[in-house]
Amino acid sequence: MHTILLINPPSPPGTTANREGTAGMGVLVPEEGAFFYPPQTLAAGVAVLTGAGYEAIAIDAVAESLPTPRVLAQAQDIAPALVAVLVSPQTWEGDRAFVRRLRRAMPRVPILLIGTGARFLPHDEWAPWADALLVGEVEWGLVSAVDALLREEDAPGLRRASTTTPPAPVWTPPDAVLPYPAWDALPVERYPFLTLWGSRGCDLGCGYCPYAVGWGKERRARAAEDAAAELRWLAKTFGKPRHIVRDSVFAIDPEWVNRFCDALLRDGPPPPWECEDRPDHLTLPLLSRMREAGCTQIKLGVEVLSPEVLVRWGRLRSPRDFVTYRAHAGEVIRACRELGILCRVFVLIGIGESEADLEATEAFLREARPHYVSVKPFTSYPGVHPIPFQPLPAEVLARWQQRLLQTADPPRMPLWRRVRQYLRYRASGIGD
Repeated sequence: MHTILLINPPSPPGTTANREGTAGMGVLVPEEGAFFYPPQTLAAGVAVLTGAGYEAIAIDAVAESLPTPRVLAQAQDIAPALVAVLVSPQTWEGDRAFVRRLRRAMPRVPILLIGTGARFLPHDEWAPWADALLVGEVEWGLVSAVDALLREEDAPGLRRASTTTPPAPVWTPPDAVLPYPAWDALPVERYPFLTLWGSRGCDLGCGYCPYAVGWGKERRARAAEDAAAELRWLAKTFGKPRHIVRDSVFAIDPEWVNRFCDALLRDGPPPPWECEDRPDHLTLPLLSRMREAGCTQIKLGVEVLSPEVLVRWGRLRSPRDFVTYRAHAGEVIRACRELGILCRVFVLIGIGESEADLEATEAFLREARPHYVSVKPFTSYPGVHPIPFQPLPAEVLARWQQRLLQTADPPRMPLWRRVRQYLRYRASGIGD
């Protein structure tokens, strides 16, 4: 039996590498111990490889804060037949340094780069150190890629270092039935939440969005009942207080959402889960059903509230749609507050807006009162082709970022809960 080692490399010093972030395009946070998504790519990879008869072992150096020398020592002790390394464009500088050291430590072991954003890495920067790169998703392409590398054959989505033309991505097809990710092969106790997906891909055409690049421009959905069963399995098996459904447009198909909720409600109290979407896909009846089925938080992509900017980037079809869009976004935020669903609004800035546009966005947020606000300056990810625009100076964006963050209206803890928390604190003896 061949042993396959899958690695989430260490974060560079002083940073946190979130390689699952932004649909696998990655995020490098300039501080240690920051937010990162558990590497579902590795958990899924272990599951499909195990199902194919391999022995699969995973190392999550980010979660375990492992330095490169320790990871390399563990890899040499395992003595795998092949190593698959999770990489992303935004973390590539550190990833490349790790892959170079891995190659020197294990010169005869094939190295395969994985991750949905890996195909955007410059070929001449990875080819000297890795044998191949998987173009696409591990759930559907990893086993055949590993088979091919070990047998010196070809496979769909497998790009060898010597290949000049990249192959088409291997995407997991709609309604695919897959083994559940092998989270128990990872340091699952270190993750405050676990993730799953019901669909990937989006064809709505927002020009600034890297999610449609990382996961593809065609939406592919699992059976809603299968996704609900995995959520119940996650909650029962690992007992996490949070589960995040990673779909970029969770409620684009209301019938799918209703089937998902029905399946969750079929067998007792549903587990807690979170999702994200844009406001125009959500209605009060759908939100009510989602809350009943265990939804505790929604990430809502509202973006900067400017009709000209949203039309220019393809978010809206025409300026006439803006009034309805703005009003509906406010209704969704208020409905979440009334239903007891936490609402985190995402605002994208630095895409050609004016100060008047930023002031209008600030006014909207103060009126709508979302629980939380996240403000992200525009990043031009590989594969995202920005339209020409006049960017605001960095100091202006930083100032407006702080102002928009201050519009959040977090939920207030009831007095009885504060008293109970204080009594538990005193009973623990910590305050003595």
